[in-house]
Amino acid sequence: MYTASLYAALASVIYNKHASLTGQRIVMFSYGSGLTSTMFSFKLNEGQHPFNLANIASVLDVTAKLESRHVTSPEKFIDTLKLMEHRYGAKDFETSKDISLLPPGTFYLTKVDSMYRRFYEKKTDGIVDGKIKCSNGIANGH
Repeated sequence: MYTASLYAALASVIYNKHASLTGQRIVMFSYGSGLTSTMFSFKLNEGQHPFNLANIASVLDVTAKLESRHVTSPEKFIDTLKLMEHRYGAKDFETSKDISLLPPGTFYLTKVDSMYRRFYEKKTDGIVDGKIKCSNGIANGH
């Protein structure tokens, strides 16, 4: 979570302060386990569309993403963690097909075969015969 929180903080700064960041330097510091850390800095310049700060802030759309979060019970969360622990490093299983909380365009794991090959599908936004239509099956990124 250290890396994720570092870049979530960067996204927050760009989203909330993009109008005043041109020419500013940002220092990023992340402390990890094993007594290691990383520090680097960069200077924000106003690029050309689509790489200007206002457009990046618009695409980040942090407020909408936060508002689209789903509430789950602690029990459901614990059950999900137990399933993840059980499947960690496992082979020869299929995942749950409940993809209702995934936004359209999301790739998700469908199964891991006996040779540890991972298979993915991409959620489309269409519903066919009452079922969510998924397309673009992918195995190991191919």
